[in-house]
Amino acid sequence: MLTNPAWRRRQIVRDLSANIEGAERFVDVGVILRVVAQDPRGEELLAGKPKLRVLREHRFGGIVDTKLARPDIVAPSESPCIWYCSEEQEQIALHKDDIPLGQLVYGSEGAGKTSALVIWVYLRWLEMLGERREIGITAPTLDRIDTVFREIVLKFPPAWYHYQSSKGLATLCDGTRLRLVSTYRQSKAQGSPVQGFNWSAAARDEGQDQCEVHEDIESRGRSARDGKYKQLITATAKDDPTWRTLRDQLTEGHDTDGRQLWIRRTLYGRRSPFIAVSFWDAKKATMSARDYARRVEAKDVGPERAVYPEWSRETNLIAIPSSSDTGIMLGWQDVTDRELRAWGPNYKMLVGHDPGTLWDVSLLLRAYVENKHYQAYLAEKRRPFWVVLGEVNTEQSTTERHIEKLLERVRKEYRLNFLSSTGKIDPNAPQVLVRADPAGTTDNRTDKSVYTQFANAGIRIKPAAYAAGKNTHGKVPREAGVEVVNTLLHNAAGERRLFVARLPDGSPAAPRLVAALESSERNSDGQAEVSRKGAADVTHWPAALRYALWAIERPRLQLVSKEGDA
Repeated sequence: MLTNPAWRRRQIVRDLSANIEGAERFVDVGVILRVVAQDPRGEELLAGKPKLRVLREHRFGGIVDTKLARPDIVAPSESPCIWYCSEEQEQIALHKDDIPLGQLVYGSEGAGKTSALVIWVYLRWLEMLGERREIGITAPTLDRIDTVFREIVLKFPPAWYHYQSSKGLATLCDGTRLRLVSTYRQSKAQGSPVQGFNWSAAARDEGQDQCEVHEDIESRGRSARDGKYKQLITATAKDDPTWRTLRDQLTEGHDTDGRQLWIRRTLYGRRSPFIAVSFWDAKKATMSARDYARRVEAKDVGPERAVYPEWSRETNLIAIPSSSDTGIMLGWQDVTDRELRAWGPNYKMLVGHDPGTLWDVSLLLRAYVENKHYQAYLAEKRRPFWVVLGEVNTEQSTTERHIEKLLERVRKEYRLNFLSSTGKIDPNAPQVLVRADPAGTTDNRTDKSVYTQFANAGIRIKPAAYAAGKNTHGKVPREAGVEVVNTLLHNAAGERRLFVARLPDGSPAAPRLVAALESSERNSDGQAEVSRKGAADVTHWPAALRYALWAIERPRLQLVSKEGDA
């Protein structure tokens, strides 16, 4: 039996332990999120910011008992943090269960993307509170990781987390972990910087610079509860075809049940309630129109000296209509054979070919008109439009191997150029017509043996141009060819007659052609496509496009020009 002094000592120890544990055990993680709009008659809720009006508020969190076997909220918040957001940020952060699991937030500079990201992380934490899961937060560089972490420090009180900078790991009071990772790597030999982690949610800051690790981050979600791996990507407009393709794949993609996987949202700096309108007006007055469109309006812009400024991914990248049970295309008429009838009666596809030292390139095209304009087209009162359906590329290979791949493609997908019973290509069956880089005798001209090999394979091949008044190979002037392509992409009358097919996942059917159209830039002297040939050369794909269309569309455009002059 304990003596009275011994009992008192035990009691003192118990009281001290309770007080010490109590300071760590109960953590108030409450937040009041106020949704605001700029209002000159409102209140100055944030020092130095425009006056604001509160539209509504949300209350989240509460007091967490961290010593429970599964930490949980046991009481309402007594001193919640006060956060502010715009209406656009509100929808991003809430990420309700009735929208796709992925959100792509395209925003301009100063629009509040990083702030929205941190609020989003907080709400995902509450969804998995006490489960000791991990949330991944990635950025393209360590500097950007620091930017995100500074925003976390501004919003999260010190009692909420413990941070290990050496591991980039913030352990929250309930055991949930925030893993901050820079995805930069100096070489592919280093492996993926996110390999080995298991995340239940993931947020990417400046996702346009993290394309290479997209698949790796997608596969990190194996630990998500019920497979519901919520993701957020914030991004800034970037002149990069790889990013644009990934962006389109995300927002166009669907799962096996036809459900949309990602939703695209936009944050505009001018709509931010926290920045004065006069600031943006000053930016508009001091920035070029191109920079303002990219940095403030979050618009895609091409290179400053773009060779193909008329290309627009939003309008020149189109879906091919589906076909009915009878195989008839719904809404369009295929008029390729009519467009190519001057060279033969059974050409069902036009192929533009550019042979090169490193790359051999072939583009597959067909001509169409909409059903409602078909009669006008037959009466020569309507011009067709062309769609690039795909591309065949061979690198550091032979012309023979390229021809094999081309035949394999057109036979499998389009049932063209099949062999007859004699083992030769049947000249009366549906064929492709190839228009290629005209041959010559100098080192920088295509060798005539290329034409011989196509002909020996049974493929009808003709030069893109003939010499005036002669039956010899001519030349497609580079600048004139570029003008034809730009005019077909979008002419001054607002008409578009050249497109690239878009696949069901949103990506282009001719990705290297699209990349070339979006990245080709004139040199300081204003010249197009005169850079030294090499591994980074993108000129083959636009060249193949010019060769395909020159003989058909150049005379047509010249005729229209003469009619206009008359």
